[in-house]
Amino acid sequence: MRSEIEKRCELLVENRKLAGKASFLDHDFIKVVAASFFTEKDKTADVEELKDCKRLIRKKQGIFSEIRGNNELVIAAKMAVSGNPEEYLDKLIDVYKEFQKGKILGSSYRVLAAASICDTGRESEAESLVEKTYEIMKGMRKDHPFLTTDEDTSFAVLLAMKDKSTEEILAELEEIYQLIKKNFAFHENAAYSLSQVLATFDGQAELKSEKVMELFEAFKNAGAKYGKGYELASLGILVGIDKNIEDLVSEVVEVAEYLSGKKGFGILNMNRHTRLMLGTMIVSEIYSDGNVATGASVASSALSAVIAAQLCMYVAIMSAASASASSSN
Repeated sequence: MRSEIEKRCELLVENRKLAGKASFLDHDFIKVVAASFFTEKDKTADVEELKDCKRLIRKKQGIFSEIRGNNELVIAAKMAVSGNPEEYLDKLIDVYKEFQKGKILGSSYRVLAAASICDTGRESEAESLVEKTYEIMKGMRKDHPFLTTDEDTSFAVLLAMKDKSTEEILAELEEIYQLIKKNFAFHENAAYSLSQVLATFDGQAELKSEKVMELFEAFKNAGAKYGKGYELASLGILVGIDKNIEDLVSEVVEVAEYLSGKKGFGILNMNRHTRLMLGTMIVSEIYSDGNVATGASVASSALSAVIAAQLCMYVAIMSAASASASSSN
C-alpha cells in the first residue's frame, strides 16, 4: 500500500474512534462517515468540538427535524471542518427550507441535498438549484416511476449543478441507464443510482458506461466482487481516474483488506461490500488531489469530493434505517 493511502487509512481509523467518543449511540457506519469528513481534510477530529456542534444543532432545530436524527453526527462533522460551524449550520438550514417549500414531511435526503449545495459554496443559488433539482426529479419519475423516490433527491441535486439543461441531463441519464441496466438484473434501483453518479461527471455516456463495467469486472476478477446494493453507486467515482484499471482496483482492495482488521470496520460493523466502498472513497480522494485526468472526461476534483461525501452519507442513512428495521423485527 502506498504510504499516502496508508496514512489516510490510519487517520480514518483514528477519527472513527474519536467520532465514536462524541456520539456513542449512532450507527457504526455513521461514525465512519463523520470521521471521513475530517480525514478528507487531513484533520484529526476534535471530540469536544463535535459535541459542541451537536449541541448547536439541538439548540437551533427541534427534536423532529431531519437535520437531527441519523443526520446529526454527520452534519456536526461537516460543521466542524467548515471553519465556522454556526455559519455552516445557518446556511444549511436556509437551503433546506428551500427544499421544504410546499412539503409537509421532512426528508433526510433533502438534508443531504442541501449539504451538497453548501459544500460547493452555491447557497446563493439555492432557489434556482432546488427548482432545477425538482424538475430533474419530475423527469426521472416520468421515465421510471417505480425507481424514482425521495432518496434520489440527494443525487438529483448534483445533476442540477451541471451546466446543462434539464432535458440534456435527463437524456444522458437515460442513455447511461439503458447501457448498464442489463448487467444488474434485479438490482435496477442501484443501477439507476449509479447512472445518476455517472451522469454527474462530464464525458460521453457510452465511454463512462463501458469503463464502469470494466471496473466492475476487474473487481470480480480480483476476487473482490463489488456490491450491487446501495454501495454500487460509489463505483462511479472511479471512472474519472486516469490510471490502469487493474492497478486502481488493487489499491481499493488493499484498503478494504487493511480496514477489515481495524476496530469499527470488522465483520460486526460492516460487510465487505461497504469496506470496498470505503476503499473506493479513500483512493478516489487521493487521486482527486490533482492527479486525475482533466478536461471533458471528469468533473472537477471539488465536485468529486462532494459526490464521495454524498454517497457516504446516503449509505449511512440506509444502513441506519436497515439496522433500525431489523431491530424492530
